[in-house]
Amino acid sequence: MKKLLALSALGLAVSGCTSIQVKNNEGFQPKTIKQICVINNPKVTIAGFDDSIVRSFARYNINARIYPENSKPALCETTMNYTALRTWDVVTYMSYAKFTLMKEGQVVSEAEFKLKGKGGLALNKWRSTDTKIDELVDELVDVKK
Repeated sequence: MKKLLALSALGLAVSGCTSIQVKNNEGFQPKTIKQICVINNPKVTIAGFDDSIVRSFARYNINARIYPENSKPALCETTMNYTALRTWDVVTYMSYAKFTLMKEGQVVSEAEFKLKGKGGLALNKWRSTDTKIDELVDELVDVKK
């Protein structure tokens, strides 16, 4: 009985720790996006974060380009602001990220990746930043919706 309880507790600790929430405004069609101008957030200090964003959107044939902080690219139909946080547990790992898509100065979609309780005992909290960004982008531009 003790083994069953221990296995159940471990199973709960390992699963159910990741939350991805997406809020699309009515009428927003993610599958129509062909390019995204990503505004760099210098406060995000996760190594390779911008490169991961560009690579992840490229999987959907979306051309993502990084622009300097405070820039307002003139020829961008869709811009994206982001934030992300690192947490430490033996090594650092990404525990939170939020992408905000805007068209014509209005928020059209927000996607948020969060490790509940900063990942707790879950072993998947140490997955790569690329994997976590891929999950977030997959939900954000899910073409099946």
